[in-house]
Amino acid sequence: MSEVSAELLAVPSVDGSVKGTVTVNGGSPRLVVRVEPYAGMSEGDEVQLRWDTGIMRTSRIESRVIGAAAVGTSTLFAIPQSPPCAARVSYLIGHASGEWSVSRPLAVMVRA
Repeated sequence: MSEVSAELLAVPSVDGSVKGTVTVNGGSPRLVVRVEPYAGMSEGDEVQLRWDTGIMRTSRIESRVIGAAAVGTSTLFAIPQSPPCAARVSYLIGHASGEWSVSRPLAVMVRA
């Protein structure tokens, strides 16, 4: 990473979350994290999601490169359902200029 912007991006969201809690009832085998379109979104940007539970085996980092058709749309990440846990979810945006922006974190509780 070369430079990190001081401007924070919007908080990501987790589909099905109510007041920071997601209840998994054996339905979908994954959780969907949504990163909404952001100012300056352009083809070639890298969106890097961080799902941090504080436990190495259940923490994840995933990334997507924005294609031309994805500019202006939400970027979705599928997180395999984990056992009940607390997680901090955030993301970084890497721009072609080499500048990186970071989101505010979302605290989420996953319950069975």
